[in-house]
Amino acid sequence: MKNKVLRAYLEALKEDEELDKIFPLLLRVMNFRIVSTPKHSKGMSQYGKDIVAIGKDDEGLIYRWYFELKGNAAKDINDKTFNAPDGVRDSILAAKDTIYEDSSIAKFNALPIKIVFVHTGILMENTRPQFDGFIKHEFPHGGFERWDIDKLVALFAQYLFNDCLLADEESARLFKKILVLIDAPGWDTKDLDTLIDLQLASCPVDNKKRRQIAQCFAALNLLLAIIYQYAQTENNLLPAKKASDRMVLKIWAWMLRNHKECNAYYVRSFSPIVHFHLHIYNVYMNKLLPIAMMKQGLYMFHNATVEKLCYPLRCYDFMNDLLYYVFSTTVFRKMDNSRKYREEVLNTIMMVIKHNPGFNMPLLDTHSITWLLLIRYVYLQEHNPKIEQEFAEWIGRMISNIILRKRKDNMLPELYSNRAELVRSLYEKSPEYQDRSSLLLTTLVEIIAWLNADEMYKIIASFIRESGVNLQIAYPIESTELEVHLFEHRLNQEMSVEVNIQLPETLDEFKKQFRKKYNHIPLRTEKSIFAHLLLLAHIHYETDLFPDFLNFGFLEALK
Repeated sequence: MKNKVLRAYLEALKEDEELDKIFPLLLRVMNFRIVSTPKHSKGMSQYGKDIVAIGKDDEGLIYRWYFELKGNAAKDINDKTFNAPDGVRDSILAAKDTIYEDSSIAKFNALPIKIVFVHTGILMENTRPQFDGFIKHEFPHGGFERWDIDKLVALFAQYLFNDCLLADEESARLFKKILVLIDAPGWDTKDLDTLIDLQLASCPVDNKKRRQIAQCFAALNLLLAIIYQYAQTENNLLPAKKASDRMVLKIWAWMLRNHKECNAYYVRSFSPIVHFHLHIYNVYMNKLLPIAMMKQGLYMFHNATVEKLCYPLRCYDFMNDLLYYVFSTTVFRKMDNSRKYREEVLNTIMMVIKHNPGFNMPLLDTHSITWLLLIRYVYLQEHNPKIEQEFAEWIGRMISNIILRKRKDNMLPELYSNRAELVRSLYEKSPEYQDRSSLLLTTLVEIIAWLNADEMYKIIASFIRESGVNLQIAYPIESTELEVHLFEHRLNQEMSVEVNIQLPETLDEFKKQFRKKYNHIPLRTEKSIFAHLLLLAHIHYETDLFPDFLNFGFLEALK
């Protein structure tokens, strides 16, 4: 089974982005030291050297290795691919004729060279005489290897599947089940979670066991890559996005629990998985964003009754994904953080909101997370009256819809974000539907005060008093396990709640009286290169953002 899965996966890899990403993982596990990858030479001629590495051959001799990768349409060596411009022959000659040197690595330039042509296909028999004659002529004393699909399957199986990913019967069973059910409606990550936990349980916490550490992280990356490929084949990237979320959150929780978040080797091993996670988000957003920007683009017309719930939920879920991706790439990683780009992003976000009325109806109390993420991003930009006006108008529409839904259906946003109870209340409010308290409405009042919208305040304050809803604020309880738990599950027992917040008559009085007394809780993730994962944890587990995530002017330090 594993060889069939591996072969199908490797044969479908494209040279760019896919084969380039996965092959270095194998080399690291094989104890090669990577010197250069396609990422380092993006946009430059590589002269038949996609990857340069230092490593030993089967006889234990150290070489300077040049790997040329070919996949997808060029994976098979035939008469066409061998003789084509920049084809097999040209690539091998370029690797041989152009020497790669690096004086910063001791004795590197003096090492003998070995060239490896790596392709996810086969050598066609009618081309073999020409190919073999060419290699004999150009490499009369050796120094050349060809790794085809059979060789790659054997290596991946030996170094990542046999020893790690499918090391026991339970892991093999879970792996098969994940691939079979990945495109099933309502797919959850329970089996994936268990498989990840099994892998991490076998991962050493001893820094000296580098090969086993590299194997574990590379195997998890390979697992995500295979899930991603299956999702692409089914033209449904949502399972791959969910799988990548779970994987980075669970691995980071494990690293925090074992105090490896500052260990250079663990961080370096984890980084490719995070990069792949963001690559999946990039592909996902590029696919869905043009649709979301259309008039009611996130609406599905097949069942208008169910869409009363599904449309708003879909809108908020999509916006969370979009905002997380924007924060991750522009704010934390600064991939493109120019003023022009930020303005384009803001205009795109507001267009998605404007064209999708589902944003006007928050149904879950944790939909306030989306509001705060959006305002945080607006906060980071220069003053933009047009955007601020559009934002204020959106808040006004939400207030109207919250009031109308309460008066018509006697329902406010569900306190615990229980989607099952929301569905049960589609026609008649379920006895288990909880909306007697609200953190969302407290956040809404803060936003209104930030906007200095006096009329909005009068309307919402009057409505809150009329409805009798209990306004609340959630505070995290500081503990040694708080941060680890944040990345493992939704925080409940780890939070304390201030209740029975009373609103004064006027906005001016609210500004003078309302305060959230809270001291910042330092988190190790904040100081790491993976700080953006904090946002993912709050979004994924629907844990309310901590009070100091966004200060509207009401935060007061505890004495």
